[in-house]
Amino acid sequence: MKTGEVNSILMLLDDPDEKVFDGIKDVIVDNFGDFSSHLTKKLYSGTCSDTVKYRISLLAQSSISKIFLSDFQNYTAKLTPEPSLLAGTIMIEKLADSSFDSAEFSHYMHSLSRKVWLQIGDNTGIETLAIIRNIFEEEHIHVNEKSGIALNGIFRNESKPMPTTLFYLVLLIVCQENGINIRPILTPKPREESTIEIGYVNPELAKSANLPSKYGAMFAVDNELHLKREARIFLGQPLPYFKYLREWQYDRYITTRADVKRFPAYYSVIMEKIAEVLHKNIKY
Repeated sequence: MKTGEVNSILMLLDDPDEKVFDGIKDVIVDNFGDFSSHLTKKLYSGTCSDTVKYRISLLAQSSISKIFLSDFQNYTAKLTPEPSLLAGTIMIEKLADSSFDSAEFSHYMHSLSRKVWLQIGDNTGIETLAIIRNIFEEEHIHVNEKSGIALNGIFRNESKPMPTTLFYLVLLIVCQENGINIRPILTPKPREESTIEIGYVNPELAKSANLPSKYGAMFAVDNELHLKREARIFLGQPLPYFKYLREWQYDRYITTRADVKRFPAYYSVIMEKIAEVLHKNIKY
């Protein structure tokens, strides 16, 4: 849509007549990408009435329901090849953060994956962890409780460090792009909700550990990319990469709520709607 058309429709958002709002609602929802940044600026201006804030929340929720649900269902339906974790992350971030530069993130991840590919060659064994660890150190990708994950400035939050989940998200994207056998693993806990850990999957290690399994032994990877080999051995099927999106999205929701200056009120509505879609479409 042209800028003039967008501005004209936005002016009607303040009209007290609900019929006027009903008349523009579908137009905004159908073209939410054109309106998203303008709605954000409107909320930032500090001049929004409670009615307008409520309307913006409704518009955000309706647009996510219409666009994201359909797109994500199509995304998860792709079984061959397995849906790209990178594509799924971008799909969520473009809705969760209007300032997110998907092209920059995609370029960065492809560049990082290529650096790993150039060094591992045909090696997909346990030595790949050391190779990835060295490259991550060169790129300053690490877990820091005070500053969180910097990741080249692509993800940031003024009020809360980015969660460790981002570190593992980057690791899993690199592994998927290069066919490295490190995957999300569902770890059942008695009387508690099951959680996802990141694990190295290897049939040979299963045999040497006297743990026969057609899926291999699964050793958890810590946030320094070392194997917890002694105590963390799992038997079971590793999960598809895209199922890690539920873990990332939950922690991402916490960071958006913590940064009220950068993420205004209706972002909570968007993140909650994304969580609802993920819950319905991603089953362990």
